[in-house]
Formats: sequence, structure tokens, C-alpha cells
Amino acid sequence: MSVAGTYGEALYEAASEAGALSAVATELDGFRELLAGSEELEAALADPEVEVQAKKGVVEQLTVDAHPLVANFLRVLLDRGRLGELASIAEAFGARVAAAEGRIAVHAVTAVPLPDDLRQRIVDRVRDETGRNVDLTEGVDSDIIGGLVLSAGSVVMDASVRGRLRDLRSTLAAAPIEAAAGVL
Repeated sequence: MSVAGTYGEALYEAASEAGALSAVATELDGFRELLAGSEELEAALADPEVEVQAKKGVVEQLTVDAHPLVANFLRVLLDRGRLGELASIAEAFGARVAAAEGRIAVHAVTAVPLPDDLRQRIVDRVRDETGRNVDLTEGVDSDIIGGLVLSAGSVVMDASVRGRLRDLRSTLAAAPIEAAAGVL
């Protein structure tokens, strides 16, 4: 298990025992977004020249109304020099919560925004294949030309035109010259 997975699992266990999964998930994401949105704050908390006690003071001010588990968890990350890994830890925590709730996070990338009927077909198909409820997020990338790329965790299914062209290029590059000449 990765460092992020270990910390995410530990936080999940503590939040589950406290009956605070939803609150912890919301507040952890909020703090992660706060860091991502402020280069100065992120830099100050990552700066090895700034004393840990000063960093803890900043985190305490930012988490004064937060659930105690979140505030304590962030202090532990500071103590262990792991606050820079908060994004991946929050992702691991979120994945663990989703798994416990029987949900799977799927990200779909298409060349144009998904029409409602296709979005529903994707959700239905993934639910039928996995037996889990689907949390679908979407992205648009015109470079894929057409088709779609689905990712769930570390599993990626590339059914894009760009992916098919890449595969065809690899196949042609690996083919013996005689075989390629026979096509002509």
C-alpha cells in the first residue's frame, strides 16, 4: 500500500469509528482545495525554513471550526512532513469511503461534452459491470478526436480515435517489412 493509501486508510478508520465520514470527507476536501487555490499558503506550509510550530499555528487557525479529526490529522501530517501529499491522501481517503459505500469513481473524457443519453449509458454499463453505484465526472479534450477514455482508479479504457491511431501506428511499426509490403 502506498503512503497516501496508508494515511487515507488510517483516517478512514478513525472517521468511521467516530461516525464522521461525511464531515471529515467534506472538510478534508475543503482544506485540500484551499491549499490548491493559494500558492502562497501551499508554499509556506511546504517551506522547510518555516518551523513546524508556525505551520501548526496556521493550520490551527484555518481549522478552528473543523472536525477535530481533520485538525488532528493535518497536524500529524505536518509532524511527519507529509502535508505536501495531502492531495493524494485525500484521494485515497475518498476512494476508501466510496468503496465502503459501494460507489466507484469514474472519469470520462470525450472530444465534446457528453449528451445525456450517452452519459446514462456509460453509468448503466459501469454499474452493470462492477455492481457499484457510479460517481461520474467528465472532461473534454478535443485532442482525442472522438470516442472516449474512461478511468476508474488505475484502470483506463481508451476507446478514443487518438488511442486507436496510436495502436495502429504501433502495430504497423512492429510489423515486418514483408508483411507491410504485402498489404500494398
